[in-house]
Amino acid sequence: MNNNKDPPSKNHHVAWADRIGLNKRWAEAIKKCLETYGTPFFPTSVNAFRMIIINMKSEGPQLKTITDNYVDNDIRHWKNNTLNEWIENDPINAQSDGWIRDTKKCIEEKSYELICNFMIQLLEDYGFCFYESSIEEDEMQ
Repeated sequence: MNNNKDPPSKNHHVAWADRIGLNKRWAEAIKKCLETYGTPFFPTSVNAFRMIIINMKSEGPQLKTITDNYVDNDIRHWKNNTLNEWIENDPINAQSDGWIRDTKKCIEEKSYELICNFMIQLLEDYGFCFYESSIEEDEMQ
């Protein structure tokens, strides 16, 4: 155990993540998202993936906070703009409750794609993704 008060090295977060198995859990979550893409279960898979994105302690990246900010701000803004653009470009259909409902559903489905891609890219950007190794691990189930 390191009793040194110095902050961890830049690469410490990767070892920490490996020690508690986050990389493997993230890989499983990404696989589940890919398996359920295009099905009614995809949003649940993305939400489950989002649930296991956490803030790293100490000097590590605040992955959960970054993801939450993206969803709460960027995605919400994107949804509103996309709906408003559709209403502006298709005012006739925008008067129909059915068209509005269907369009909102399509926008919502697309938002889950954007969130999933954002989380994968976030993990890669911070060096948490998956790398080649000669060490054998348990086979993912």
